[in-house]
Amino acid sequence: MNYSYEVVVSTSHTVFAPLEFSIKLAAGILRDVKIFFPYGCSNLVRCQLWSDLGQIAPQNLDGFYALDGNVASISLYYDLDKTSNQLWLVCWGVGCRYNHTLQVHLDVQGRDEPDNYYLLNRLLDTENTLLDLMRQVF
Repeated sequence: MNYSYEVVVSTSHTVFAPLEFSIKLAAGILRDVKIFFPYGCSNLVRCQLWSDLGQIAPQNLDGFYALDGNVASISLYYDLDKTSNQLWLVCWGVGCRYNHTLQVHLDVQGRDEPDNYYLLNRLLDTENTLLDLMRQVF
């Protein structure tokens, strides 16, 4: 399941009063997050992804994403079934003179969707087992 949000970070959102944009997701595994920072942000708009348990991304607690005309691509394996499926994008600006609009895209793998990584690993294990068997016979 794909989710897309437009997040407006205004000049009033500072590090002491950040925007806490609420994101409600379906059950499953959060696999990918992309945050597009448009040109003009000049690394002055900063973001973190949080759950009710704490900061999810970036992993270092003092870290944040801040880019200019680029995409922060975040690969995750965050099980929304074991925790709450309520997330927050915490954003603030440092010395911004005008509002900035970020595009946020999230990809959640549902329980009914196949896990391609697991399937590929099983295929490799099967091939290795067959090769070992063939080596023993021949």
